[in-house]
Order: sequence, then structure tokens, then C-alpha cells
Amino acid sequence: MLEEPLAAWWRVISDARWFGGKGLSGALTELTPLPWLTPPGSLPAVRPEIATIGYAERAAEHYLLLVGYTAAATAPVVFSVADAVHGTLQVVEAPADPGCMAALLTALRASDHPAMEWVEASAIDPAAQTRVWAGEQSNTTICLGSDRMLKLFRKLEAGHNLDVEVLAALNGSGITPALYGTLVGALPDGRAVDLGMFVERVQGVQDGWEWACAACADDRDIAPEAAQLGRALRQVHARLADAFGTSATGGAELAATMAARLDAAAGQVEALQPYREPAQAVLRGLAEAELVTQRVHGDFHLGQTLRSTDGWTIIDFEGEPLKSLAERRQPDSVWRDVAGMLRSFDYVRGAHPDPTSGQARAWCRSARQAFLDGYCSGAAPEPSVLGAYELDKAIYEVVYETRNRPDWVHIPLGAVHDVAARTALSATHNQEEN
Repeated sequence: MLEEPLAAWWRVISDARWFGGKGLSGALTELTPLPWLTPPGSLPAVRPEIATIGYAERAAEHYLLLVGYTAAATAPVVFSVADAVHGTLQVVEAPADPGCMAALLTALRASDHPAMEWVEASAIDPAAQTRVWAGEQSNTTICLGSDRMLKLFRKLEAGHNLDVEVLAALNGSGITPALYGTLVGALPDGRAVDLGMFVERVQGVQDGWEWACAACADDRDIAPEAAQLGRALRQVHARLADAFGTSATGGAELAATMAARLDAAAGQVEALQPYREPAQAVLRGLAEAELVTQRVHGDFHLGQTLRSTDGWTIIDFEGEPLKSLAERRQPDSVWRDVAGMLRSFDYVRGAHPDPTSGQARAWCRSARQAFLDGYCSGAAPEPSVLGAYELDKAIYEVVYETRNRPDWVHIPLGAVHDVAARTALSATHNQEEN
């Protein structure tokens, strides 16, 4: 008996690491096939299919499925279909099936393929061995041999993907991977959308998160490397400002946006309710500032970095996955990225044999301060501004971890608690002075 495709694919989507609707009333309502990427009549056959997820509490979302149809699957079979020419075919997720990926790469490599916008088609070897990268992520990355990757964008919104935009602007900088080409398609309503990109897989590097966790577990000082990372981020910000420009934004506008996110988060996570008042006090400090805003990374943490003996490479410029594309494209203060990395060092502390010990806390403080010194070059930020951005990031993390990794939620919730305690202490101090 052949299974109904919507039910079969919904099981795949609802369990996927890249699906952002966990914990909500989502349901797969429609599958929209796009044109075949492989030649007509050939097997394996591969095409994008757009999955529309409907919700009771919010607007529908679109997710990319790269679907393979094959007579000899080596990946888990999602379901089977009857084909008039080829008989029974097995339907799989193409990224996990080497045969499907070989057929896809051979087809896409043509310089005139209608679904490709190539920068350098010759950089991709159709015969390269493929494997899906096993790390946690909101997209899917397929390694092509040792030095190339195809990154598929899973949650789709109309227009150019931010990662594509930024890597195109920074191509050749040496701080980010090279961009070779973009896979394009359309949403069910016909609007153009980026589906994926071919990029450099930087060699001789280690995942920044794994590197930092190993250092923390060994209580190994990383202040020099953290300072170097701060300087690398400053270089990226300077190049982004040149490419996309800057503007002036009142702190009140940014504080109002953060306050709205706080209200929404507290409505979803009961544990945030006791911290609403002190958080509002922190945001009042931001409201009094005037800030320069620009294109930023938007979701900067150690998992978005690669470490080598020569320095740092910064990757994944799509922004926070729980935000809309419009929100992520909005110019923001560079302190958004700085705060993200400071929060990341707090997460790394969990790798220490005794994360709550004075030794672990001292390691974290040293790494955070070195990164901040490297970025600022001695010009410290206004504490109220950086504090507000750290709080906003921690609140976002509480919601994210509640939905995706409940065992981790205590980490950002502890940061929110610390901010609340500092705010209460500051208020008491000010009253005593008056």
C-alpha cells in the first residue's frame, strides 16, 4: 500500500532539527513541486518541493524539501510511488542519498542551468563524494568532497537569502567562505526565493564551539584567541558598513522592539514572567541612547565560527532562525553581534567539569573580556546598551531552548536572572545615594 505523501513528509519535517515550529499547532497542508533539477526521464530524479505548514496561532510557513525519486535508494525511504515508466520508485530526502546527489550535481554544474546563478561553476566537481554534515543547524549542509559545500535553506521567505547577500558582498575578504553559486526557485505564490548556495568548505579549521568547549573543559586560557575573534568581527562589521551603508537610530525605537519581543516571549514561557519588570528597567537605559545601525551578522555565536592556526573564519549570516526575514534584514547595532558572542561564552562554561565553580566562572569572564577588548580596542561600550542587547539575546535563547533543547533552558534563564539581580542591586544603590 502506497502511503499518502503529506502524512509521510510531515513525520520527517516535524522531527527535523531545522523545523522551527516545534511545540506549535503546525500541520503540513500542501506540497508544491518545482521544476525538475535533473534531466527529464532520467533516474535518479531530483526536484525541490515546497512544504507549506499551517498554524492556528500564526501565519503559514514554507520549508524546502529536496526530494529524490530513485529505484535504488541508499537513504531511508519516506514513501513509495508508482511510476508508469519506471515502476515503483522510492522517495527519499535527496541530501542523504549519494546517488541522488551525484545526479543533481551533474545536472546543476551546467553553466546555463535555469535554477542556478553561478559565480564560478567550475569550482564544483560533480563526481565529489557527498555526505550530510551531522552538526546541529537550522539548515542542511551537504559536504562535497573536502573543500566545497551545498547549503540548503530550509525555512524559505521571498527574496534573497541573507547569507547569499552577505557572502556575495564579502567575497574575497578572507574572513568568510567563498560563494560559488546560488540555487534559486519560487514560492507557491510565484515569488522568487533562494533555495541554497554552493560555498567553500574552509580547510584546516575546527568548529569554534567545539574548540572553545575543549579549552574550557581543560581550563585552558583562550584570551589571545578570543581577542583575535573580536578583531575579526570588527573587520566584518567594517566591510558590511561599506557594502550596505549605515544609519542613525534612536535607542527608544530599538528598546520598544525588544520590549515587544519580551512580552511575546513571556507569553510563551511562564518562567520569564517574574523578570518582566527588571527587564523593562534595563531597556529604559537603552531608550536614552543614540546608535549607529547597519547590516550585522544577527546570530553571532561560537557555532558560527571556524578556528585555525591562522585565525578565524565567520560563517552563517542568516540571523536568528525564530525571526522573520524582514526582522533579520533590518539594520541593527553592532552590539547585537557582540552580545551574541558574550552569551556564547556563557554557554561554553557548561563544558567545564564544574560549571558553577569559581574556576569556570573565571574562565568565562576572561574569555568574554578578551573578546570585548579585541573588538573595542579600548573603547568600551555604554554598559546600558550592551546590557540590553545581552538581555534581549538571553530572552530569545530561553524561547529557543524551551522549544528545541529543554535541557539547556537553564543556561539563558540563569543569564536573565543575573540581569534582574544586577538591576535590583543598581536600583537599591541609587536609592541609597539619593
